[in-house]
Amino acid sequence: MVSLTGCYYDVVEELYPSVCDVSNVTWSGTIQPLVQGNCAVPGCHVAGTSAPGDFSTYAGVKAKADDGSLRQRVVVTRDMPPSGFSNCQVKAFDVWIAAGAPQN
Repeated sequence: MVSLTGCYYDVVEELYPSVCDVSNVTWSGTIQPLVQGNCAVPGCHVAGTSAPGDFSTYAGVKAKADDGSLRQRVVVTRDMPPSGFSNCQVKAFDVWIAAGAPQN
């Protein structure tokens, strides 16, 4: 009897590091879709909720980027969003914030 074993990785960027390309991170193409799908959702960072900040607009996200709280929660402590971002998505936020969180 022959037994073959192997390893399985479920983190794409660990398997294929080049998949995580953060050389062209933009608000409209990278960050906004992540925010809209994970943060500016009913019950979270939208107008009329108790969550700090309204992330349904660029201005709301930019305010949190400028005061440092977005980077702290997404990049440093990684406790937002509760479902988490992948390592590549966290890198994208870090790159975008470091660039001054431009509306591009």
